[in-house]
Amino acid sequence: MFEKRASKRFTVLFFILSALMMLLIWSQACLPADLSAEESAGVMYLLSRFFSLFGWGEVLTQHTLRKIAHYSEFAVLGGLLTSCAYSFDRLKPCRFAVPVLFTGLLTAFIDETIQLFVKGRAGMIADVWIDFGGMTSGALVMLAFYTVYRRRKQKKEKDTQEGV
Repeated sequence: MFEKRASKRFTVLFFILSALMMLLIWSQACLPADLSAEESAGVMYLLSRFFSLFGWGEVLTQHTLRKIAHYSEFAVLGGLLTSCAYSFDRLKPCRFAVPVLFTGLLTAFIDETIQLFVKGRAGMIADVWIDFGGMTSGALVMLAFYTVYRRRKQKKEKDTQEGV
């Protein structure tokens, strides 16, 4: 029978990964502007080399890259937070949508607030929305994944019971 709750190991793992992701996000916010720009320049260089393999010129600006980074790190956080919700109720993880969304929004708010106090950085409301959009997208992708997984597992269990 499909268990309603995931194992304690699964729950603890995803809580720890979520907390570590939040710490990573906030540690990036603590970087002074010159170090952050240096990191972005390094990533830009690698991406430019990758895109040049396909004959593409300058595809991204550093500004666009930074926004994609915001979106991506929060998409990962959304997936991790959804996995936490799934660990408590594998049948209806949507019932934890409000805490998941609130945690993502609060993380984005804290991220931008931290930047208000870092040399050369600025907290921007637009970035809160980009972060929240990424978080919501990551949450929806994981929710879809878990829904498909649960349905396949339940079908397999039903087929096994009927075959016996």
